[in-house]
Amino acid sequence: MSSRQAADPRELTSDAASEPSFSLRETWELIGRFWRFVRPYRSKFILGIALLLFAVPLGQFALFLTRDVTNRALLATNLTADERWGTVLRIVALQTAFWLASAILSTWREVLEWYCSMRSTFDLRLAFYRHLHRLPLSFLSRRSPGEHLFRATGDMVSMFRVAGRAPVPTASGQAPQDSKEVAIATYSNDVDPYDPGMMGLITRTTPMIVETIYALAWGVALLFLIDPVLSALLVAYIVPFTLFSRRAFDRIRLTAFSVKARTEYESGVLRDSIAGLRTLKAFGRLGYQRSKYQSAATATRRRGIQQAFQMVFAQNVLQMGMKWAFSALIYTYLAWRVMTGRATIGDWVATFLLVESAQAPLENLVQLLQLVKMQLVPGKRILETLDEKATLEDRPGAPKMGVMRGEIRFQNVHFSYEEGRPALRGVDLVVHPGEFVGIVGPSGAGKSSLVSLLLRLHAADSGYVRVDGHDVREVQLQGLLDQVGTVPQLTYLYSGTIADNVLFGNPWATDDDVALALELSGVMEFAAKFPDSVDTEIGEGGSLSGGERQRIGIARALVRRPKILILDEATASLDPRTEDAVLRSIDGLREKMTILSIAHRLKAVVGCDRIVVMHEGRIVQVGTHRELVEADGLYRNLWIEQSREAAVGGRA
Repeated sequence: MSSRQAADPRELTSDAASEPSFSLRETWELIGRFWRFVRPYRSKFILGIALLLFAVPLGQFALFLTRDVTNRALLATNLTADERWGTVLRIVALQTAFWLASAILSTWREVLEWYCSMRSTFDLRLAFYRHLHRLPLSFLSRRSPGEHLFRATGDMVSMFRVAGRAPVPTASGQAPQDSKEVAIATYSNDVDPYDPGMMGLITRTTPMIVETIYALAWGVALLFLIDPVLSALLVAYIVPFTLFSRRAFDRIRLTAFSVKARTEYESGVLRDSIAGLRTLKAFGRLGYQRSKYQSAATATRRRGIQQAFQMVFAQNVLQMGMKWAFSALIYTYLAWRVMTGRATIGDWVATFLLVESAQAPLENLVQLLQLVKMQLVPGKRILETLDEKATLEDRPGAPKMGVMRGEIRFQNVHFSYEEGRPALRGVDLVVHPGEFVGIVGPSGAGKSSLVSLLLRLHAADSGYVRVDGHDVREVQLQGLLDQVGTVPQLTYLYSGTIADNVLFGNPWATDDDVALALELSGVMEFAAKFPDSVDTEIGEGGSLSGGERQRIGIARALVRRPKILILDEATASLDPRTEDAVLRSIDGLREKMTILSIAHRLKAVVGCDRIVVMHEGRIVQVGTHRELVEADGLYRNLWIEQSREAAVGGRA
């Protein structure tokens, strides 16, 4: 979720929630950036526009022919009944052909638009998801996971939706050609993800804007054939209608963004209430959280009511009022024309049909333009993520990593997460194949930064990180990671069985590989207490202890048959007894692979072949546990301090 979740909903004013303005040039540039996702389907998109250009005039001609039905048949009293009836049948047949052709073309256009919208949105979602995984952790950590999730979901849909509208019969009993309307919708799950959003803006909204302007142009032209004054009146009506409606819907748009901000905040409070329920109960803050959620929900409801009122006013008062005023003007003018013999009853009927068909798209045009404005902001947020430079991409022609021996070499490595705040300062370190090396030091010493560079989660500012002599930045990343196993401080478990979570490390592992990993990690010891053993459903691991979760993490790493095993504070969150059991499991692996053990508690690295001590981004000591304890230095001080704390804890 966005940073607004941390704010008081009372502070989320409409100004704070409003979107930045975009110039016409910026708008076209933004739409052009997303066009690349439509480009593979451009032939269908262009065909849809072509169908539109044929369908609109056919529908307008059908309405215009109503004038001939009235003048040449209904009012032609000089003809016999059979002659008049024959004229009616011929004209109605022609109208039917026009309407049928227009309907078929419009249907095919709809199908093509939906196809382009669905395919391009699907491509955009996949591109966003793939790119997100290639981004540096520094970018991902600057925002909460909820915000990245919202960009991948909520920002892909729109605040508007194209809704079906029941056809309103005209004076002749016919429905106007355009039976769509645009309605404002808040961000919700009932919005089709393959219609709105940036891709729908291009594939659905743009053709609708073209259709609206094109239909208005035809309406003005056909009215000109009846009476030039009528076409002038329609043009004159368009200007104030557009200006006043635009002003009203600008306010609605700002309110809609305010509703969005409050909805995000409310969702954040709800998420925290569920995720932190244990803490809320332990601190006796259920009442406080209920009050906080009620306040957030109330603020959302108030803004929603304001938005609904503004929408009703804009559509039912402003637009409908202007429509009625215009209709009254046309009605009065045509009545005068007919009564003075300057126009026929057929002109009267055709005019009202054409005006009715022109007013519906005109009402939509203002809201469609608002849709463009509203969707540019989430579109820009999507591009902000897509424009972030990926750090996990392989260079063109990068060689595949062969079977590794497990040698790791850091050569004069400098690295900073932020400019001016170095995390590593000229680190030189060689880890030999099959060696068990511990890396220790105070918080912020740079221990985890070494691992991040090795796994290419970040890139060194200068210097080299090599595996078996290969610069990790110059080889295919997947081939490198496939031979590395990592056990983090907190093992994340996915919904499924114990075996499923182990196989996450290598879905293609053989039964023998799985059995060996389960045995070496000690998973079988605790899995035996469950009736279904490793086939037990554990959800997200809520029923398991910390030690059991870590054992699954170790098994997940071992099932990969790694050449390098990285333990990143793997036992930091465990109690001493569980930590001893996990360390025994790890100790049994030291002959099979190169092991890097990053630890804050020195107990975890006592048995290492070598221990590297880091402080403020530099290596300050290297040696065995005995050597380092006997020498003056940081390691000895840390050992004495932790031993004293353990003794105090034991007496307690």
